[in-house]
Amino acid sequence: MFATGDLFVTAAERLTIALAGGLGLILVAERHHLRRLTGRTLFLRWRTWAITAPLYGAAAMGPTVFALLFISAIAAQGIREYAALTKLPRHYRLSLYVAGLLSAPVLLSSITVWRAMPPILLLAATVPALLRQDVRSGARDLAYAALGFAYIPWLLAYFLLIQRHIDGGRGILIALGTSVAVSDVCAFCLGKGFGRHKLAPALSPNKTWEGAAGNLVGALGGFALMSFALPGGLNPLVAWSLPIVVAAGCIWGDLVESLIKRQFGVKDAGTCLPGFGGVLDRIDSLLVVLPLAYTLLTLTA
Repeated sequence: MFATGDLFVTAAERLTIALAGGLGLILVAERHHLRRLTGRTLFLRWRTWAITAPLYGAAAMGPTVFALLFISAIAAQGIREYAALTKLPRHYRLSLYVAGLLSAPVLLSSITVWRAMPPILLLAATVPALLRQDVRSGARDLAYAALGFAYIPWLLAYFLLIQRHIDGGRGILIALGTSVAVSDVCAFCLGKGFGRHKLAPALSPNKTWEGAAGNLVGALGGFALMSFALPGGLNPLVAWSLPIVVAAGCIWGDLVESLIKRQFGVKDAGTCLPGFGGVLDRIDSLLVVLPLAYTLLTLTA
């Protein structure tokens, strides 16, 4: 069993090797476009991974305050993009920010209160629509605000649940994060290179069954790369099931976000992450993978 410090160092070493190898493959794949390499999608995605991976690792392996800051920052930007995407009125945006940024701190102080947040907040959110007697868009705005809370900060909080309440949770988070990343990369590469059969053309026109196979290959590869981080007492059946959960969660998360974006006729949720779009475009897989993995780990504990 690795000590936390040793675990972090080994994870950093393997991540560095993976990033270096990935850059090498990109240079080979883009050998005819080297003069325009910095503007190519693959390189932009690699650069985003190189920046965000250490932040994720520090949040997973470092003090709880690191995780809290990481989750809160992602939740704030994700809510910002979601609120703009769904055209939420100002008072609902402010309420969503407040509720979203309270989710992780409340979880750290009391799981019981955290679990009670959705129904309490839902009831509180009905008050503005009732006071305004907004029969035109009150129900619509309420529904999107409630979805925004459940979809982004509530699901992100499972990062903290895994870290603090699952044996070996820090190592599991490292394995999950790497597996999600490699799964998305393999899905992109196999889908772009070999994709012929559409998976859900109305939701995500570029997503193919070949790309979905890449999700599974990448998820398995990511777990193989970080298998040392998994706790020694982890049930082998669970260890083999987690990559399947990651692959399914990546596909599921991508389609859920696509459903929302197609509703409003946009391609990306934002522009702050070159190669991906917005933060919401980057974390859509993780939002689904975290609760699925937590549920699997708790049910089989």
